[in-house]
Amino acid sequence: MITKEKKQQILENLMQIFPRANLLVFVNFFGLDVATLRELRKRIASKYGKDAKLTVVKNTLASITLAKVGYSKADYENFLKGPTAVFYVMAGDPLDALKLLVSFAKEKKLENFFKGGFLEGKVFSAEQVSDLASLPTKKELYAMVVGRVQGPIYGLVFTLNGVLRKLVYVLSAIENKKKSESTGGV
Repeated sequence: MITKEKKQQILENLMQIFPRANLLVFVNFFGLDVATLRELRKRIASKYGKDAKLTVVKNTLASITLAKVGYSKADYENFLKGPTAVFYVMAGDPLDALKLLVSFAKEKKLENFFKGGFLEGKVFSAEQVSDLASLPTKKELYAMVVGRVQGPIYGLVFTLNGVLRKLVYVLSAIENKKKSESTGGV
């Protein structure tokens, strides 16, 4: 049994985390053994350090916290049924973190693992998790944009380079012709 003081501590801790997290994913840990949870936590810690964490929460405390930080009860009430753990990311690319969770769930063949969550304040359902995880990360998007911007520029440079090269060949041919006419005509 958790004491009232301990509940207040947990509530205050969640009040610090939930508004700052760019990703909140609610998962069902029913049927998972301690070793599996430990392995998932170890992967999260090795990749994100203190910027991400998976923690088991009481549904009532999570509900109170989500309401206090401004989330709509209609958005999260389905997430808080049954045993619930929350995965949160404080810094870094949230989609990359979501990919870690999805790959772990696939690897361990976890069914009904995801309940839903919030990505940068926007709600998503359990069905949308795999779609979100398949999106490119911010770094990948930046690379795509840079590639798309550089492509036409490189094409223009190569085209202009080809035109200049042809001009040099023509001028060189004219110079050679004039040299041959000036030496041949005397």
